[in-house]
Amino acid sequence: MVLCRAMAPFAVCSMCRKPIQLGSKYWRCSVSTCNSGRIKLMFCSVSCWDAHLPTARHRNASAIEETAQAQPPK
Repeated sequence: MVLCRAMAPFAVCSMCRKPIQLGSKYWRCSVSTCNSGRIKLMFCSVSCWDAHLPTARHRNASAIEETAQAQPPK
C-alpha cells in the first residue's frame, strides 16, 4: 500500500508510535535535550509524554501543547 503525501501523518508518537495527523494537537517535552539535534520527541497525548519521564530522568519538565502544521511540506 502506497500512501500519498497528503495522507501521510505529520509525525508519529515517540512512545506508542501512533500517527500524529496534520493540523492535530501534539505534545513535546520542555527539556532541551529532548528537542535538539536528530531527536525531536513528539507525543500524541500527555500520558505518552508522562511515560517517557522515568527513562529521561528530568528534574523539571512539562508537556508543551503544540499544533501540527496544517499543510504537508512541499
